[in-house]
Amino acid sequence: MALLDVKGLNISFSGYGQTRQVLHDVSFSVGKSERVALIGETGSGKSVTAKAILGTLPGNASVDSGAIAFDGLDLFRQSMAEREKLKGTAFSIIMQDPLSSFNPVFRIGQHLDDVMYHADRRRGVVSSARERKARILDTLRKVQLADAQRVYDAWPFELSGGMRQRVLIALALLHRPRMLIADEPGTALDVTTQDEILRLINRLVDDEGLSLLMITHNLGVVRQTADRVLVMRHGVIVEQGPLAQVFDAPQDQYTRDLMAAVPPLYGPGVTDQPVSDMPPILTLTGVQKVYSKRGLFKTGEGHLAVDDINIKVAHGEIFGLAGESGSGKTTVARMMMGLLEPTKGKIAVNGTPATGARRLSQIVYQNPGTSLNPKRTVAQTLAVPLAHTEAAADRQARMEELLTLVRLPVSFLSKYPHELSGGQKQRVAIARALAAKPRLIILDEPTSALDVSVQKTVIDLLLELRESLGLTYVIISHDLSLMRNFCSRIAIMLKGRIVEQGTPAEVFAETRHPYTRALISAIPVLTEAEQAQKPTVTEEERAKFLVPTGAEVSAPAGAAE
Repeated sequence: MALLDVKGLNISFSGYGQTRQVLHDVSFSVGKSERVALIGETGSGKSVTAKAILGTLPGNASVDSGAIAFDGLDLFRQSMAEREKLKGTAFSIIMQDPLSSFNPVFRIGQHLDDVMYHADRRRGVVSSARERKARILDTLRKVQLADAQRVYDAWPFELSGGMRQRVLIALALLHRPRMLIADEPGTALDVTTQDEILRLINRLVDDEGLSLLMITHNLGVVRQTADRVLVMRHGVIVEQGPLAQVFDAPQDQYTRDLMAAVPPLYGPGVTDQPVSDMPPILTLTGVQKVYSKRGLFKTGEGHLAVDDINIKVAHGEIFGLAGESGSGKTTVARMMMGLLEPTKGKIAVNGTPATGARRLSQIVYQNPGTSLNPKRTVAQTLAVPLAHTEAAADRQARMEELLTLVRLPVSFLSKYPHELSGGQKQRVAIARALAAKPRLIILDEPTSALDVSVQKTVIDLLLELRESLGLTYVIISHDLSLMRNFCSRIAIMLKGRIVEQGTPAEVFAETRHPYTRALISAIPVLTEAEQAQKPTVTEEERAKFLVPTGAEVSAPAGAAE
């Protein structure tokens, strides 16, 4: 018998006098100790399905028909109090954003103790503070946080993203649930950190005998974590079956389109961008940046964010800066734009010494949902840079031209960000960058917040704009699978220094530095053939270059990123 059984689930949302159905006859099951992946793009209904299971649907949602049973217990027939008792014991959820999931004014131990205290009360269990702390420390060790006491005493900002994600997993395990629901647990993390988190989840599922429902749009993650796959689109499960069946012979066209949108690492589908033979638009020679630490009464030695950076970015090329969070990528980009002064070294623009390419450059940020002002229409957003480049009489025509360039209807000028999809918002952000007529555009993780199919359309758009407008791109990312097909050259950064540099073909086929091998080995791929071509990483290299197990807790060098 299945541990979780969902049958004929239909759910609608109401608001502003309208009702919209978001789930249509959804049926699936999760067996005991089985790992099932629920995949689909944003808005497909994945998270609504999870909320229906957990009993956390919003007030404007209604279950029109269907049933959800957990180990034979009909959840919709239980009272709210009875369903609350199941949270954390029958099933628990691992949330996707390890930063926003914590209150910054409470220590980690307080977060965990509060959850355990209230969960015990709901179940009628009386526990002392000492007993709860002992269980918390034991659970923290279970998720490979070696120095559990220091993590318990730490503030959220003192933990890295991977450590915060481990704490969220510990939070889900506190009451020994029988099933884990993981909602995009690696989306906000670097590729190496994500790899370690997925390994941890797989190990816990095996060791604890848990069932797993993995919610994601990353098909590479699915291959690492699932026995069976459910593909959802517009609230309908369009395909389901064993992992090998769905990946090797997908039946639905939507599944095939999702697979085709994933950039390959190796094989005939790889795209090699030509290396520009034009002179450099930007040259960094021996560049170093030290952030000084100034206190109220004294000045500290400072933090060395980047050191001895030597880069030439040619006109018309796509130059990639890869590395984990804190490696110094964004600091280098800010110096390229002239937003930061280097402590040492020289920056030349078109061969002339300068502090950066401020007048030539613009930036496109990674999350279009937060980079656009929610209170401004698209027209008002574009009007800001146009005020510096166009006469008032010409601005309307230029706005329409910009939207046409990024393939959006002119009617979108009157829309607000909340009325746009993620891909549409990123197109507006690109149009805003183009409004200042730049020659160089910095792309800071431009597709990390987007679904894989939307990512492909944005990348295709950027390539077209580069050809038609003669643009030069510097892309900052930790996604080497994207860089493999998008960049003409790549530089790998580790702790503020460039450890490897070359064309994507050279970096992937002739990897020299063990850290680069570690980055490539951590990238989730779709096929066994690609997996076999990835470089191998020794246990010694893994321990040195991949995510630590949390033995140390320290305040992050936020400026270094």
